[in-house]
Amino acid sequence: MPDKEEFEIHTLKRNIRRAVAAACLCAAILLVGCGEQQNEAPDSGFVQMVNPLVTVNSAQEMEKYLGYPVPVLEKDVDAYIVLVIDGIAESGRIHYADGSVFNIKRGTGDISGIYGGILEENKIIGSDVQNGNIIGGTLVSFFVYEDTRYAIWETDGLSFSLTGNAALEDDIAALLAK
Repeated sequence: MPDKEEFEIHTLKRNIRRAVAAACLCAAILLVGCGEQQNEAPDSGFVQMVNPLVTVNSAQEMEKYLGYPVPVLEKDVDAYIVLVIDGIAESGRIHYADGSVFNIKRGTGDISGIYGGILEENKIIGSDVQNGNIIGGTLVSFFVYEDTRYAIWETDGLSFSLTGNAALEDDIAALLAK
């Protein structure tokens, strides 16, 4: 018969084996559980992106976002839109019922959103000729891309573009007069 000391050693070894087995089992459960969480795709119902296009009700509301005056043509408007990026209003766009689109943004450059257009002509609009000299006016560049005619210009630290119809030059003159 085993003596008391051998019995205690045997019991201690058995308890250590049980503790090691329990620890291994817990580690295995944790690894499996963590592995499943890493491989699961997020529920698309919880993923949201902010729409950068904010539709507003008027040019006055657009001006509040942009912080500068927005000229508007005297024709029916389908939509006033402000592009907001990282909480900052970057540019404005007006869609007219006749299909023309007016863009405005602080800064310089072509903001038409049309790439690959061919320069048709440069024209000074809103100028006056006195004694053979051109006084005032704004240089406007007219482009054509496929069936689309558009114009871009800059004035007072703002960039503009107008994509439009046959009356493009008249519409630009009206915008510059505002």
